[in-house]
Amino acid sequence: MFVFACTASADGIVSFSTIFLDSTGKISFTYPTALPNPKVLPELHKNFIKQKFGEKFIGQEPAAALSLYKNQNERLDRLFDAVSFPMPGIVQYVSSYYIIPSGSTQGAQGSSVGIYTIADGKKIDISSIFNRNWEKDIVKLIIKEFLLSQNLHSLANYAHTQKESDFIPEDVKISEYGGLDFIYPANKIAPYGAGEQTIFLSWNTLKLYLNKRSAIYKRLQF
Repeated sequence: MFVFACTASADGIVSFSTIFLDSTGKISFTYPTALPNPKVLPELHKNFIKQKFGEKFIGQEPAAALSLYKNQNERLDRLFDAVSFPMPGIVQYVSSYYIIPSGSTQGAQGSSVGIYTIADGKKIDISSIFNRNWEKDIVKLIIKEFLLSQNLHSLANYAHTQKESDFIPEDVKISEYGGLDFIYPANKIAPYGAGEQTIFLSWNTLKLYLNKRSAIYKRLQF
């Protein structure tokens, strides 16, 4: 029988280090007692699997699903999944990994994030967090913070990229420090050897651009 192996840490994060199926194709989940309404758990489970493995994994027979899992992860040296509850009614999944690209001897660490509302299991996309046409303004804030961390005055002085479009975020994580972590894969805004890059912006910095009707904004206190 194959099951999820999980541990709970003092900071309230439930971590899944191994993902398996049992012989009937059933996948088992364990959550802290703070979570929830049993009626929404199936949707949360489905979203977790979808976020982690993709649409192809949903509906697979046990043997095929396990084979797909192995094929997708054959280049992974390490895979770690964490579930946290950064806001009331919000669940956040973070999959961290160390991957060695095909044909390369050098690996890099990366991660992917899925944020969902517990009430209905719906995914919160980055675009729904902000007002319309948010990219230009948020990218300016991100670049400003990035340049500050690099002790640079402009992208013209940065060796890796001078393109503002490279800083358009694709993945975002609710930070425990009171804001958002904008996550960039290796080689996107920094050399491959530098690994994944994370740029933090506080809620106060982002306040002007947040969508007041979003599930995130409704849970913030300024």
